[in-house]
Amino acid sequence: MDRANAASLLLLLLGVGTTWSLLLLRGDPNALDMEVCMGCICEATTNCNLTIGCTRGLCGPFLVSRIYWDEAGRPVLPGDHPSNRGAYHRCVTEPYCAATAVRRYLGKYAQDCDKNGRVDCDDYAKIHYMGGRQCRANMQHLGYYKVFRECRNSIQQLNG
Repeated sequence: MDRANAASLLLLLLGVGTTWSLLLLRGDPNALDMEVCMGCICEATTNCNLTIGCTRGLCGPFLVSRIYWDEAGRPVLPGDHPSNRGAYHRCVTEPYCAATAVRRYLGKYAQDCDKNGRVDCDDYAKIHYMGGRQCRANMQHLGYYKVFRECRNSIQQLNG
């Protein structure tokens, strides 16, 4: 990822967050890290393809399954209800709602997957991809994780 793409991704990330963006306004430095993390997870998952739809039971730019959405508390678009037909699909294919589902899922399963003494973006990337109950599996060889790390490194270089 070149610097221009990384900068564009960073701007997109800042627009995608809702709860985390509010924390940014309050001066929480971890909120910016989470926004960047979410963007890199999206980049690694589908290249943040906002028009991807569904494939093999996974939908939207984060490829969220129905079970993942359920475990995230079944977030919905404004005016929708989780029990309405199509609520899952409408949410996970819309970037803001999909990001809400991912943040909730990551919050629910937050843990130190790599046993480095802290819960950080690497852990969240593993939780998103491997699931909250099996995030300790080695991912170094996976294309998803390589794209994720490249994205994180590019953003870190932008921040000096």
